[in-house]
Amino acid sequence: MPFPLTVPADVSGEYFDWTKTLKPETPWQHDYSQSLVMKLFLCNRDSQGQVGRVYLTFEDALQLIKRLDAITFQIPKIAYLVGWQYNGHDSKYPSWDQVNSALKRPQDKSALDSLKWVIREARKYHTDVSLHVNMIDAYKDSPLWQDYFDQDIIAKDQSGNPIPGETFDGIQSYQISYAQEWRKGRTQKRIDNLIKMLPELKKSGTIHLDAFHSMRPSGVGEMISPYLGISTDEEVATQRKIFRYFRKYGIDATCEGGMYWLRRDPFVGLQPMAWHFHAENFANEDWLGKPKGFAGLPPQLYCGTPFNTEVIAMKDPVALPEYIPNVCLKLAPWYLRNRVPQPKGVNAVVEDRMVFCPALWTKNLILAYSADVIGPRKFQLPDSWPKAKAVKVSHYTLEGELNSRAVNVDNSQIEIEMRAGQALTIRPVR
Repeated sequence: MPFPLTVPADVSGEYFDWTKTLKPETPWQHDYSQSLVMKLFLCNRDSQGQVGRVYLTFEDALQLIKRLDAITFQIPKIAYLVGWQYNGHDSKYPSWDQVNSALKRPQDKSALDSLKWVIREARKYHTDVSLHVNMIDAYKDSPLWQDYFDQDIIAKDQSGNPIPGETFDGIQSYQISYAQEWRKGRTQKRIDNLIKMLPELKKSGTIHLDAFHSMRPSGVGEMISPYLGISTDEEVATQRKIFRYFRKYGIDATCEGGMYWLRRDPFVGLQPMAWHFHAENFANEDWLGKPKGFAGLPPQLYCGTPFNTEVIAMKDPVALPEYIPNVCLKLAPWYLRNRVPQPKGVNAVVEDRMVFCPALWTKNLILAYSADVIGPRKFQLPDSWPKAKAVKVSHYTLEGELNSRAVNVDNSQIEIEMRAGQALTIRPVR
């Protein structure tokens, strides 16, 4: 069956003016400002394009998700799987048509069945699992390479030669023209085929677009494909169509970056979250639609994530180095800052290396941590806490809350011993 050659009339590439409402064009499927968004790196490919190292199988990923759910006290989570396709991360793009067989569970008929399984099972642990994909990169070993080259979707110079992009792990990448791919119906086909293969993504309601640049890294300020003469503005307009096309399926598209050197538009109101979110970039750089007197973006409109689970799990998925300090020092304060309206009487103490902060996604729990030796310190309990004569203070560890002890409450204050590198939980005594 030939690909359609006409663009669906109901998918717009027009700019969305978010300043009128300070809300997204359509409501997000998730509140990214109150969710722990993470990537889980499953597998990389080697310099020959074959399976390299398997960090986590699908079964391993589910076990890690289950464990993280307990460690984070069941905060809502989103996990994007990296290296789920073909032979691992960055393999065979632009194709998304095959699940990595190295990640399969032995009891399943196919790796696709295993992927469906982990998406379903993760919901039991307050986690929506989805995929990390790429819409701009292409490799010569991809099943789609020849078709994309023949249709001039691959970025080419004025002479019609493919323009080399970055080299990743010894393999040369190339880029594609979003506008040309859309014109030829291949964008729609790529997305349609993915959802047909994995309809579970519609329930997950989110997907992550890696490297969703508006320009080639090898040609900053240039059009993506000089051979075609398609302007950067038209490429950007097509990116807006892509966001909206995913939304036709009820799927938010988050991205690796927000506002940075390879973009003119951060797609405020169309993109809910950036993995690398830097508020200073939005404040300091000029970008399409930036209002005069710009003072920041509401986190419910555009945000990042508090810390990088992916890197921690890649180092050691069992020991999870520095995971609990990150939950205390970064996650709990980030969640508090993003709360709308801001709660009163929380009485949090948040410093660079010490924190005493309620975990507001659950009831009556305070996390305390210091990176330095402090000794005894007094803290004021939240105004909303039950009036009690004592609280239960426990060591907060990867194995749970241990060595609990009662600490007296005096005029809504407690005094606890803060030791370097020791995390604590504080709960009211029933």
